[in-house]
Amino acid sequence: MTRLNAHIGFQFTELPFLERFSAAANAGFRAIEFPSPYEYEAPQIAELLREHELQMVQFAAPSGPTKGNTGICSSKEAFRSDLTKAVEYASALDCRMVHLMSGVSQAELGVIADSGIYRRNLKYAVEFLTGEGIEPLIEVISSDEVPGYLMSHFDFAEEMLETLPGLGLILDTYHTELLGVDCLRKLNQWWSRVRHIQVADFPGRNEPGTGNIDFPKLLSMLEDRAYQGWVGCEYRPRTSTLDGLEELWRIMKPHPHEDDRW
Repeated sequence: MTRLNAHIGFQFTELPFLERFSAAANAGFRAIEFPSPYEYEAPQIAELLREHELQMVQFAAPSGPTKGNTGICSSKEAFRSDLTKAVEYASALDCRMVHLMSGVSQAELGVIADSGIYRRNLKYAVEFLTGEGIEPLIEVISSDEVPGYLMSHFDFAEEMLETLPGLGLILDTYHTELLGVDCLRKLNQWWSRVRHIQVADFPGRNEPGTGNIDFPKLLSMLEDRAYQGWVGCEYRPRTSTLDGLEELWRIMKPHPHEDDRW
C-alpha cells in the first residue's frame, strides 16, 4: 500500500503554519514533512505531532543561504554545530531521516557553495548521523527552482552515493523531470538507495494527474517492489489543498478502502 505523507511547506499553506498539523491529520494523513523546524522549539513541534498522531518523515539539517549561510558547505565549526542541532530535533521529533542540503551560491552576497567543503562535510555528516541512528539523505534539486543550488545534477549526487554507502536518496519526481531525466528510469536505477520519494507532476509542479508523469506506473513499481517508505506530497496545489485531495486520492491511492487514512 502506498503511504502518502503531507508536505506542509507546500500543502495547507492557506493556514498559519502551526495549524497545518491538524489540517493534515483531519484530511487523513498519518505523517508529514517540512524542511525546517528550527523556527520553533522542538517540544512545541513534538507536542503537535503527538496531539494529531502524526509521524515526522524527514526534515533538513540547518541550511541556506540565510544571511550568508551555505548549508553544509559552511565552515567546519558552523556546520558541526548545525548538525548537532539537527540531531537534537530528530531525537525530540522521533524522526529517523535528515536531509543534508548542499547549500546555494549567491554571488551578490559573496556566498559560494564550495564542492570541496561539501564533500568533506558530507562525509563527516554521514558518519555522524548514522552513528546516531539517523539516515542521512541527499536530493537533486534543479537550479531552475533554486538558483545556485550545488546539488543540482544527478552526476554529482551519484558520485556521492557511490562514495558514501551510508547515504540515502530522496527522489523528487518534479525536479528529476525538470532536469530532463525520466523519473521512473532514475528511480529504477537507484532503487536500492532511495529512502524517500516526493511527488509533483511535470510541468507545473501541481498535483499528480495534472501533467505528463505516469503515476500509475510509478505506483505499480512501488507495489511490485514492496516499497516501505513514505511518498511525500511536495506539490503546489492548483487551488486550495483540500480541493485537490480528491484527485490526489484517485491517482495515488487506487484502492481507497484498504485504509481510512493515508
